[in-house]
Amino acid sequence: MEARIETKQEKPLNIGRKFRWTVVIWLLIGGIINYLDRANLSIAAPEMMKELGLSVTEIGLLGTFFSWSYALMQLPSGWLIDRFGTKKVYTIALIWWSGATILTGAVHKMSSFIAVRILLGVGEAPCFPTMAKITSYWFPKKERGLATGIWDSSSKWGPAIAPPLLVFIMVTFGWRALFYITGVIGIIFAIGFVIFYKNPEKSQKLSKEEFEYIKSEGGGVEQGIQIKNQMGFVI
Repeated sequence: MEARIETKQEKPLNIGRKFRWTVVIWLLIGGIINYLDRANLSIAAPEMMKELGLSVTEIGLLGTFFSWSYALMQLPSGWLIDRFGTKKVYTIALIWWSGATILTGAVHKMSSFIAVRILLGVGEAPCFPTMAKITSYWFPKKERGLATGIWDSSSKWGPAIAPPLLVFIMVTFGWRALFYITGVIGIIFAIGFVIFYKNPEKSQKLSKEEFEYIKSEGGGVEQGIQIKNQMGFVI
């Protein structure tokens, strides 16, 4: 009897396909794009100062406005994710911050730069809270630490990749193109995410065995959205 129980407990560990790790790779890439779009200002700054006559202090202020808007939007971002769901909020955030990145390459005045950097902070704020919640749906509790560690490493991969990649783009195409290209990359990624991502209970690429394994320790369902679909409101 005891041997039979142990067999049932070990069976989920032998599932073949592990689609949930593909989701983590998407989150990792999204996090790297997030950091590229906040790092491009520091790469473009010398050329911006030459062309537009901006001072070091003004470039520093742009970073400050971004940081304040990013920090202030963290709490409302969490509420929006709970209220409207991960896919919708993450997609809107991606398009928002990518659009702000593109606009950075198009403006000429300090006041306009301040506005677009504030918009960038607002758009980037939901990124990591959304990825944390997606992890809670796609992974059983015992794997969430590893999954989080993978996508959170984007906060290190992004700054590591940014200098050589962004300098190459700027030297080849100019500092304005740097913002255009990184912004377009984000838009393309957002389109891909919309096509690719579904919550576990709706994913056709997730096997029944893997879904049961995820559910076995508290994952598998976006609770707020499920309650809304069944009862017409969100708790």
